[in-house]
Amino acid sequence: MRDAELLDLLRGNPEKGLKALMSQYGGLVYAVVRRNLPRSAFCDADAEACAADAFGDFYLELDKYDPSKGSIRAWLCVIARHNAVDLARRNAAVLPLDEEMSANSDGASLESELVGRELRRAVLLAVKGLGEPDREIILRKFYLGEPSKNIAARLGMSASNVDTRTSRAIEKLRKSLVDWRK
Repeated sequence: MRDAELLDLLRGNPEKGLKALMSQYGGLVYAVVRRNLPRSAFCDADAEACAADAFGDFYLELDKYDPSKGSIRAWLCVIARHNAVDLARRNAAVLPLDEEMSANSDGASLESELVGRELRRAVLLAVKGLGEPDREIILRKFYLGEPSKNIAARLGMSASNVDTRTSRAIEKLRKSLVDWRK
């Protein structure tokens, strides 16, 4: 179905329009989301929900869509990528700090739990203090599980450069955490 027909259907009969939109672009939107969500941290259900949100966002912002600036396909891909990256960033910032330590089965003491939380906060602060692009490389590599090749493509550098920067950033983190322990 052509973009103009889809737009008319979405405006005239939103339910049928959304079904047609999802039928035509569902696989593509899901692929865009899946490519931007690391498999190590997100399951297929997370990706499906994120893709569904992209269609919802498209419909809610339908009045802002300008066909002269790009196709529905392109706009859906941008929305899907944006949603996936936002979801990954939110979880990267939250996951290390919000782990529930009280569920430890080894009977760890309250003191060791607090030290563990404080260490995670110190690591996160140290990573934030690295500066760009090292901060982004470390977050993508260790929090989002992206391989060096993908990070290199996103940042416009070689994979070996990403690996070198990773190694140097880890050394900086080690030094800052040694200072934290003192």
